[in-house]
Amino acid sequence: MRGRRRVPRPAQSSNASIIGRRLYPTPRGCGDIPAPGSRLRARRVGHYVPRAVGSSDLSPGLVIDDRWELLSALATGSSGEVFASRERSTGREVAIKVMRADLMGDPVAVKRFEREAQATGSIQHPKVVRVIGHGHHRGRPYLAMELLHGETLEARLGRGPVPRERSLAVIAQIAAALDAAHDAGVIHRDLKPDNVFLLEGDAVDVRVLDFGYAKLADHLVGDGSLTAANALLGTPLYMAPEQVQASREVDARADLWSLAVIAYELVVGRAPFPSTTMADLFVEILASPIPPPSSIDPSLPRGLDAWAARALARARDDRFPSATALARSLADAARPERRRYGPLVALIALALIALALAVARAR
Repeated sequence: MRGRRRVPRPAQSSNASIIGRRLYPTPRGCGDIPAPGSRLRARRVGHYVPRAVGSSDLSPGLVIDDRWELLSALATGSSGEVFASRERSTGREVAIKVMRADLMGDPVAVKRFEREAQATGSIQHPKVVRVIGHGHHRGRPYLAMELLHGETLEARLGRGPVPRERSLAVIAQIAAALDAAHDAGVIHRDLKPDNVFLLEGDAVDVRVLDFGYAKLADHLVGDGSLTAANALLGTPLYMAPEQVQASREVDARADLWSLAVIAYELVVGRAPFPSTTMADLFVEILASPIPPPSSIDPSLPRGLDAWAARALARARDDRFPSATALARSLADAARPERRRYGPLVALIALALIALALAVARAR
């Protein structure tokens, strides 16, 4: 990591709130072109209804379904209000996410919230945030999840470079979670550092969060897609080309692209697309050459260049076949290059042997 400089991140905007040490950006209107320097990395585009200020009727002490007691408010996000809570029968702490009351009149928003519970609950993997229960409170859907302590990968990146071995471990765990999701018929569609949580502790321990934009396989949902034709869904910096083109045929390979952008940023020290406006960013995603990692940091192993070219291939068929394959290839490519002294050592050894034999004969 010595000698590498990370591109400074813009300061957090005022429309962000903290859950523990997790950052939840509150969306603005969709479809706008951000001013230079604003964050394309955290803002979603897609179906969104502005929040009505002061609309919450939830407060600490409220008991939901005679099971969950709300303890303290943690955040209000684009779709729900999150509370640290307690299961009354066991005393264990959980996070309760209740859909915002002001969204209840929007059928698509309600369906998306319910899909989040369905999508997350269908994935049984230790690296995916665990759903403990779900239901309705006064007609509003809610879900109970494990309460996490730590920070998002987004927050961690904001403090500076992540050591390479730790970065590789993070990517490997995200990859395992993604493959489990894909095996379960779930495509995340909004993978980004803000949806990756790093638990407290010395060891790397990851949870993938927020399946609110997930696409479910037909066998998991019978009422059709919630994505309108020509609709953009995702977070601009991490959207695959097919997402930028608003394709209805987005599949698991879009998640692999998003994972590749995260991995590139972790290992190289900056994102592959430096644009600060959405219009320029989408042009870069669709058409601009992907900068080889070694062109940004010459100290990086050259094997990363070939890895990036495949991981960020615009043709989906040219990408890695799975998230785990992507992570393993990255780990191999990121190994320091060893100089090949073998042939030279062998020649020196042969010369010494020949010299020794010549000396022996001369005696």
